Amino acid sequence: MHGERRGDGWVGTAALVLALAGTLFLVVPLLVIFPMAFSTSRSLAFPPPGYSLDLFGELLGSPAWRAAILTSAQVGVVAAAIATCVGVPAAYAIARHDFPGKRALYALLLTPLVFPVIIVALSLFLTFAPLHLTGNRWAVAVGHSLLGIPFVIVVVTTVLRESDVRLEHAARSLGASPWRAFAHVTLPQIRSGILTGAFFAFAVSWDEVVMVVFVGGQSAMTLPLKIWGGITTSLDPVIPAVAALLLTPVLLAFGALGLLERRAARRP
Repeated sequence: MHGERRGDGWVGTAALVLALAGTLFLVVPLLVIFPMAFSTSRSLAFPPPGYSLDLFGELLGSPAWRAAILTSAQVGVVAAAIATCVGVPAAYAIARHDFPGKRALYALLLTPLVFPVIIVALSLFLTFAPLHLTGNRWAVAVGHSLLGIPFVIVVVTTVLRESDVRLEHAARSLGASPWRAFAHVTLPQIRSGILTGAFFAFAVSWDEVVMVVFVGGQSAMTLPLKIWGGITTSLDPVIPAVAALLLTPVLLAFGALGLLERRAARRP
């Protein structure tokens, strides 16, 4: 028994060390990005020789960078909306109903997580090109929604399976229509899961560049594509400021989602 405890302690210590190493691996690049975003240097140098807000002023004063930020925001919102509108009903059908081929349908809906993004982008390009639907931000939004739908389905399906289906059955037995029972009983239970899935769909769109290259082109210059061009051509010193601007909302959103989940867990 004593040896078992020692073994568990050794395994626990090793797991803790690996977790801390993984955390450092994720956090250290962020610690480099943020100081460089406030650097006075006109080159990508670390540590910075001095600190100022000049790079943020240059970023916000540039019409090209502002247009790229606006395009990414528009594409991300539309992609998240499409992914949510498709993913939530699909998750509800999978979690609440039994029908032939349910497992196959679930696997098919998750294929964008398995297939390389370039394959999905190429398939969408070959579909859209004959219809002359490429070369605009809305085609990019549709492509990004394909990548976001699996995240919505996985999160919402998990939340639905953990929710109490008996409450929905009780509402139906008391005369509520299926839509009314879902809207007033089930939806409040899974709202946090829907918001989390929509956030992941937006985050995937905000960060994705391959789909933009295939179906968007230069007329749909999103922020990741603009960053890629700045790195490959001129090593624009504004890029660390852009990276910091991208990271801050994501960190704030994760914090807000964490607070919402904690509040939901505390409710009786």
